[in-house]
Amino acid sequence: MRIIIVGAGEVGTNLAKILLEEEQDVVIIDNDPQKIAALSELMDVQALVGHGSHPDILEAAGANKADMIIAVTASDEVNMVACQMAYSLYNIQTKIARVRDDAYRRVTAHRLYNRDHMPVDVIISPGLEIANVISRTLAVPGAFEVEDYIGGNLQMVGCRVQPGAQACGDTIAEIEKQYQALRILAIFRRDRLLIPNEDDHLEKEDEVYFMALRENTPEVMQLLGYEARPNKNVFVIGGGHIGYNVCRNLESMGYRPKVLEGHRARAEWLANELDDTTVLHGDALDQVLLEQEQVGQMGAVVCITSDDATNMLASIMVRDMGSENIMSLVNKSSFVPLVSSLGLERVISPGDITSSRILKHLRMGQVHSVHSLKEGYAEVIEARLSPESPLAGLHVHDLSLPNGVRLGGVIAGHTVANLSENTILHAGDNVILIAHEDSIHLAEGLL
Repeated sequence: MRIIIVGAGEVGTNLAKILLEEEQDVVIIDNDPQKIAALSELMDVQALVGHGSHPDILEAAGANKADMIIAVTASDEVNMVACQMAYSLYNIQTKIARVRDDAYRRVTAHRLYNRDHMPVDVIISPGLEIANVISRTLAVPGAFEVEDYIGGNLQMVGCRVQPGAQACGDTIAEIEKQYQALRILAIFRRDRLLIPNEDDHLEKEDEVYFMALRENTPEVMQLLGYEARPNKNVFVIGGGHIGYNVCRNLESMGYRPKVLEGHRARAEWLANELDDTTVLHGDALDQVLLEQEQVGQMGAVVCITSDDATNMLASIMVRDMGSENIMSLVNKSSFVPLVSSLGLERVISPGDITSSRILKHLRMGQVHSVHSLKEGYAEVIEARLSPESPLAGLHVHDLSLPNGVRLGGVIAGHTVANLSENTILHAGDNVILIAHEDSIHLAEGLL
């Protein structure tokens, strides 16, 4: 498949890396010569300097032979026009655009996003996606990542195993037999991601990803050393687009958050737009203000300003005030290891979130969703099982999955199957697989 990526920022670069590893034919375009030069040194990819919406540049990128265009520049308008040009001039069939502005997103698809007007097949709205990820995660105390499946009835949760947790030392088989549909998907231990088998065991400080029914998630978290009930006192630092949507989501969940915004006009706007949120105007790094608001005693603090350095510093400050549940937005992927070395575990990576939403449109078969773990170390793939799948008709105990691939769940219709040895996989079932980065192509071949 020939894929044109417009925009060599964090998302574009990450997508190019993933697609090249899958041996796709990738061309990336950016109008910044320094970004293109850096990208050419980083990976073996055709990279062009120019505006991705310009016909001559698209021509040079081989748009007449392309199957897909992914426009992820910092400009919504450039992204949409690039898709328009790709379709009108070259009839590229699949067109994906990142669109940040709510005004564009609110326009319904039949009014604007169709072949007669603005031919964009998939709109990715990073701010809204990030806000939803944060809200889901806050609802599970101790989690650093939460993904919903089948309307939230099934959840994938990432958390760190606490010292003294009941599950410490238990084998995967012993843990999984305690709850219907519970599966341990992956373990991140000492900078290495493991796709476990039944004989592996959990250790304290492991970062573990599990799949469970929503109703069982609190009890599984207790096994891993966490309190069951969420503390609904949430303090949000940063009232921009993401902060606003986080507060709206939390209000709908019955929370009454506080939000701190540095710009007075924006703070006044938030106060008018939000119903059950206390809006504060002030500096995110004002220690006196944070202490007055008793931020260290909050159930969770979310640092989501537009500046990575501010988010990291604010996170350290509130941690030192006593807060144990801190989420930090970090846009630049090279900062993520630094954040971890500072002891900040819950990092929100917009690049990872956006890439995950785009990846499902690049996969083989009837893929419903793809979620990237740990900056691409592994992927969680949800897909409908085809009649040609080698898994169709097999009992769970007869499955012989490749190394680095594990079954995470089976959904028959709207029901989550109990993964006993006698469970049979049928064509048309939705299956959830986790695959190590080296085994993703093997997982796709099973679908």
